[in-house]
Amino acid sequence: MTYTKPETNTGFNIIPGENIEVMARKIEAAAQKQAGLDIARLKAIGKAIHYTIGEKLVREEANGQKLEIQIEADGSEKIIGEIL
Repeated sequence: MTYTKPETNTGFNIIPGENIEVMARKIEAAAQKQAGLDIARLKAIGKAIHYTIGEKLVREEANGQKLEIQIEADGSEKIIGEIL
């Protein structure tokens, strides 16, 4: 398998002495952009992503299928059902 280095230049510059609220907004925007790039990269190589919707743990397959899952005591995933 070929691994491509993820892009890390988010295009946001932090200026020393900058207002903390402005800096926080820039950092949050950069983090959101990087998360989107990472998710797209994982899907492109066929990997599932995991996240929560409310109290539900979701595994989203690379093809977009969303499954509610439960993590068992042994670490395995149990599929509860498909999320439409």
